[in-house]
Amino acid sequence: MLKQHHQLVLALLMVADGLAISVAWLASYWLRFELLPVDPAKGVPALRDRFLPMLPLIVLAHLVIFYRLHLYRPRRSEGLWREVRDIFKAFVVAAIVVVVIDYAMPQTNKISRQFVATYAVVGTTLFTLFRLSVRGLVRYLRRHGYNRRYAAIVGSGRTGQRLLQALRRNRWTGFEVSYFVDDREGPQVVGGVPVRGPLSELDRIVEHYPVDSVFIALPTSQAGRINSVLAALSQCMADVRLVPDIDPAFAMRPNVSRLDDVPILSLRQTPLYGWNAMVKRGFDLVVGGLCLLTALPAMAIIALLIKLSSPGPVLYRQRRMGLDGQEFTMLKFRTMRQDAEAEGPVWSRTHDSRRTRIGSFLRRTSLDELPNLFNVLAGHMSLVGPRPERPEFVAAFRHEIPNYMLRHKMKAGMTGYAQVRGWRGATSLHKRIQHDMYYIRNWSLWLDIRILLQTLVSMWFSRHEVDQPAK
Repeated sequence: MLKQHHQLVLALLMVADGLAISVAWLASYWLRFELLPVDPAKGVPALRDRFLPMLPLIVLAHLVIFYRLHLYRPRRSEGLWREVRDIFKAFVVAAIVVVVIDYAMPQTNKISRQFVATYAVVGTTLFTLFRLSVRGLVRYLRRHGYNRRYAAIVGSGRTGQRLLQALRRNRWTGFEVSYFVDDREGPQVVGGVPVRGPLSELDRIVEHYPVDSVFIALPTSQAGRINSVLAALSQCMADVRLVPDIDPAFAMRPNVSRLDDVPILSLRQTPLYGWNAMVKRGFDLVVGGLCLLTALPAMAIIALLIKLSSPGPVLYRQRRMGLDGQEFTMLKFRTMRQDAEAEGPVWSRTHDSRRTRIGSFLRRTSLDELPNLFNVLAGHMSLVGPRPERPEFVAAFRHEIPNYMLRHKMKAGMTGYAQVRGWRGATSLHKRIQHDMYYIRNWSLWLDIRILLQTLVSMWFSRHEVDQPAK
């Protein structure tokens, strides 16, 4: 019954997608030829002569693309951003397919490239709004008790209890935990949910108390029982999901890949690969370039003041550690005397006699970091990311602070999540690392934009100088 229900919902969704694509196609025609300028020599092509004959083939091609790019797989436990990202990918492919279909049509039915460009923008926008509206409606219904799915959790230990709390916090998933299955001694209720057992009778329990999904959340000490649990569930019609017993502190954006049918769980995969890397790099180049052009007059004045106030170079070059532990030369405006580090690297202090008069102002306002924009354009840094540290200090911190080196799985940034949350200056390094890890696990382009906006608002008011590293 559940399978039939899912197939019906999928069929309705595909019909709705087809209608949404048709609306986007017609809206693009109206926008391109009714609102935007049209070449009088070419005139307005008739809708029924060129565009309507292509529509059935366009809809079919889109549905095939959506299916191949997994837009019809269950997304009950996924966030909205992943679906938006997949929609964007699908419409990039769809725009290419529209051009291919156009080439295959008779010469009299050709469509303009301007229309294809219009459709790519309008189609992506309208379809994204449509899918987000559907997801929003479904989530609303789930929060209010509709479209519920009942689940059992195999294992009532730390991992199982964390999963229970996560499902309760995210009511939009529609999962309601009916019971645990475990060999539990003592109280037979955990978090208000009954514990049934023993685990050796899992097949009988699931048959007697049917559920829609079974989550296997056994602790690492019982990993050897997973195969027997899967065997016990082989006759069960419920969806089966495996929740590994891994401390979140050791996992960054876990990802499952497959090699010759062997599933591989990656725990430390950077989010900057494939499409994500292209998006972030493109954002850095466009926004970083605009910021540099805007800041050039101020940078020229600062350079002149530095040159006039003290002998030495305008720029200060310092080795920092970035992505994957690779060192690079970071550029900053010089704020100290030329011989300030004659005795070796020293942690910066708030009231430092080595600073020049203009240097104190630059440090206080963060203007000394404007040359970082050259590092961003060169690809050594990003606009947003964990702040880079000097190799000498990294060598000490890596042994003192758990997971410190994991922050180097992301490209270093001019500003970061830890900084806008107040963890800068004489604050806890442990807290900064926690915020860096949160940023890496939850990275998105929208998060970068938020951090940049918060940085612009706060940079003139926050103190970021330190007397010594706080731990």
